[in-house]
Amino acid sequence: MTKKEFKSALLNIFAQVLTELNGTKLERVNNWNGEIIPAPIIYGAISERCMERQLKELSGRKRLTTFMSDLSVGEWFGLASFLDTIKNAMVSWKDDEKYMAEFVLCVNWKAWEHDARENYGWSALYSRLYDGIRDLMFEYYENEPDKSSYLWQYLD
Repeated sequence: MTKKEFKSALLNIFAQVLTELNGTKLERVNNWNGEIIPAPIIYGAISERCMERQLKELSGRKRLTTFMSDLSVGEWFGLASFLDTIKNAMVSWKDDEKYMAEFVLCVNWKAWEHDARENYGWSALYSRLYDGIRDLMFEYYENEPDKSSYLWQYLD
């Protein structure tokens, strides 16, 4: 898959998800357990700490990237910024299976985070994006068994 084909496939995922979720409200990213978060960097830091704790507890792994906070900051500034954050991360890091495995995991965990916070619009958006992004990465790594194996093991 060429870089152009990869980017086109990603944009198709965005279009499909946005069509499917047309009219869904995306709100309340600045509210965490009833507390108002005053700035996007604080929201990113909260998400990052939660991710670090979960990685350590569930698998003993350490965080490699800032993807969790990047996604959080993207949300803060709205849908266009959020989708741009995803596009930039995926196009920039698609060849690094370790970073992409963490990215796919972050997208999944953000769906669960928003569900727990009763931000159902964001949860639905992340859930749909997770399915498409995960499948795209497996397709992208299809001829590279070491990379696809790493992705399977990391996400399992």
